[in-house]
Amino acid sequence: MIETVVSLLSSIVIVFLAAMLFVNTVEYVGCRFSLGSSFIGAIISPLFTSFPEMVVFLVAVFIAKEESIGIGTIFGQPFMASSLSYGLVGVAAVIGYLLKKRDNLTFKVDRSLIIPYAFVTIFFPLTIVPSIVGFHKLFGLIFLASYFYYVWMMYKRKLAEVIEEADDLYICRIIPYPTISIVIQSLCSLILLYIGSEKLVESVKELALHTGMSEMGLALVIVPAATAIPETVSALIWSYRGKDTLSIGALVGEKILYSTFYPGLGLLLTSWVLDDHAYMSVIATTIISLILLYYIEKQRLPVYALCFGLIFFVGYAVLVFILHM
Repeated sequence: MIETVVSLLSSIVIVFLAAMLFVNTVEYVGCRFSLGSSFIGAIISPLFTSFPEMVVFLVAVFIAKEESIGIGTIFGQPFMASSLSYGLVGVAAVIGYLLKKRDNLTFKVDRSLIIPYAFVTIFFPLTIVPSIVGFHKLFGLIFLASYFYYVWMMYKRKLAEVIEEADDLYICRIIPYPTISIVIQSLCSLILLYIGSEKLVESVKELALHTGMSEMGLALVIVPAATAIPETVSALIWSYRGKDTLSIGALVGEKILYSTFYPGLGLLLTSWVLDDHAYMSVIATTIISLILLYYIEKQRLPVYALCFGLIFFVGYAVLVFILHM
């Protein structure tokens, strides 16, 4: 058990370092190519940082033959982003405000983020429909198509908010050629993320065996709590610095992937059998998304709205780890 915990912690450190490199790279690329903050946060960032979850899903389905863990990962990430991650972003904003890194405790976000939040609010609840009515393959294709339609919509709005300044790449201190540095730093962060993710998969599986709890219930909390570090750290750093659209966009981008793209894959590759934990995830995530959508429409998101999801996280943790439901 101790060895498992040590392995888990070491993998978290590796993934954290990868996330730090990633934040620096994606800000620099966004500034250099004048890509909109909402597009960077909601599209490019999640595609990179969702790699750990993708590894867990594929290993669970194709190697471990544990569909429930793979499905739990899909339903767990949006829930963790809505509850724990947003709460931590709110805390980072408070710390940034106290340390004079940001001017106030209200997030000023680009209105184009209405699109991803509307997608989450509509499509994530629909993920439970195939388990009731069937037609898994058809729904899988619909979810995949909806994701690519979303990417197209966000790309058209990529100039909604331009990143005007960014820190130099860390590796530029060694290699003073920006283009080469982008490639090298991206590869380094990708390699670190892969190594950390591989260790994470093994640690989570071992921990699940020791606890003897519901595989889907544990996967819904433990896997996303560990693998969501890259996008959560990205959002925390951007929140602390007062880069609000980047911060909120980084988290909603992950939720979009797990409301459309990954459910599409899951429906095509698994039997899509759900339990009460998946339904609880959908209910909590939808409520929180509706609240945030209301404030994003006003382009002003208060810190207390971000912290509201912590109530759902604590409640679910009590149900799973204390009441063993």
